[in-house]
Amino acid sequence: MSVIPFGSMVRDRITGFEGFTVFRVEHMNGCLRYGVQPVINKEGQLPEAKVLDGPDIEIIASPKDDLPPVIKTVNAFKLGVKVKDRLTGFTGIVVLRLKHMYSGDRYGIQSPVNDKLEIPEIRTFDDGDLEQVDPPPRKKKEKKEKKPPEGPHGHNIAIAR
Repeated sequence: MSVIPFGSMVRDRITGFEGFTVFRVEHMNGCLRYGVQPVINKEGQLPEAKVLDGPDIEIIASPKDDLPPVIKTVNAFKLGVKVKDRLTGFTGIVVLRLKHMYSGDRYGIQSPVNDKLEIPEIRTFDDGDLEQVDPPPRKKKEKKEKKPPEGPHGHNIAIAR
């Protein structure tokens, strides 16, 4: 399934709910869900945004040309790695990534089952507050300068005929 651009006017095929895409949730299992913000209603109220499943959404209008550019973010963590929040010490597995239209990424972290065999709620954190702990992030290999082979006693020997 292709990613729906932020700011697109969309409709849920099942319920008919319409609005603009303002965030995307990427789940570890590959599921894409979208935050859809409807327009102001007849009473002048801004209805609450809803989260809709990607496959149920159809694009009914492309993003407007006068919108500010969407912030490009780097996927700081792969889904499925173990991370730790630097501020609170909370540790768990990255199970979802939240991409917002105009802010940085947030990650949903699932901690292990507790002693009562209850599954704790997923907590979300800003990408800058997290550090990967398992598997450890790969270190970039330093490029070594290749030297030409040296002859006896450290001298280069060139033979010409």
